[in-house]
Amino acid sequence: MKIVVKINKFEDMKILDNADAYLVSNAKVSYRYDDSFSLSLIKKTLNEAKKNKKELYVLVNKIFFDNELDALDKFIKALIDMNIDGIYFADFAVFMICEKYNYQNKCYFYHETFLRNSKDIKTYQELGIKNIICSKDMNLDDIKDLDPHYKDNYGIMCFGYIPLYESKRKIISNYKKQYGVDVNQDSKKMYIKEETRDNKYKIIEQNGTTSVFHDKVLSYIPYLDILDNYLNIFIIDSLFFDINYIKNIVNIVKNKDINAILDNKYEYDSLFLDKKVGLI
Repeated sequence: MKIVVKINKFEDMKILDNADAYLVSNAKVSYRYDDSFSLSLIKKTLNEAKKNKKELYVLVNKIFFDNELDALDKFIKALIDMNIDGIYFADFAVFMICEKYNYQNKCYFYHETFLRNSKDIKTYQELGIKNIICSKDMNLDDIKDLDPHYKDNYGIMCFGYIPLYESKRKIISNYKKQYGVDVNQDSKKMYIKEETRDNKYKIIEQNGTTSVFHDKVLSYIPYLDILDNYLNIFIIDSLFFDINYIKNIVNIVKNKDINAILDNKYEYDSLFLDKKVGLI
């Protein structure tokens, strides 16, 4: 089992010394983060990780326009040159650039909706994408159908807030403009509430993109002993959490403590893991 924690500040590494690897973001190529890790900070973080025998990955989860590809190429080449451990990507352009530099085997396809059954995953592997992170709506029965030969190449997000909606509409900025209120766009305390529901959904706006998150925390902790038979990479997203609580979650996942008592100030949900989504 490899535990990868998405960290949001450089200082998080010192606290999360029980993780196996870290996943960091950059404003040019990523969504949903606290601090943007510049190339120089990524290099510093990589050196610190190596010193402590940890791995470092970069999250490239944006979808890119044609006029952004040259800059993307330069960014990825810089990561490769510094010998980063791998790239988690959502846009095929990232994979094609990595192929050009013979780096494709260190790419991890991390798309939130495309990879929801074993047939989907097999198709992408036949296209040469070796490492796959299962989507948030993948069912446990489909996970059990994965080829055990590739266990070390399979992973899943097992804890954290997941995005339900993402849009180029600047919802927070437009709200501020419409109602003339002073809204701190960087605040993680904001939420959006529909008139017909009581649920409060966390919302952030970064670089012109708005993300709305599920009101409950995704937690696959009760299923760890099963998932560990089919997957090797377990991702924990620390966004919106106190980092000391995430350290506790890392220990729980590492020990596969399926009966662990979690902080009751959060509500938890296994989403589609134990129930089929209504699509075929």
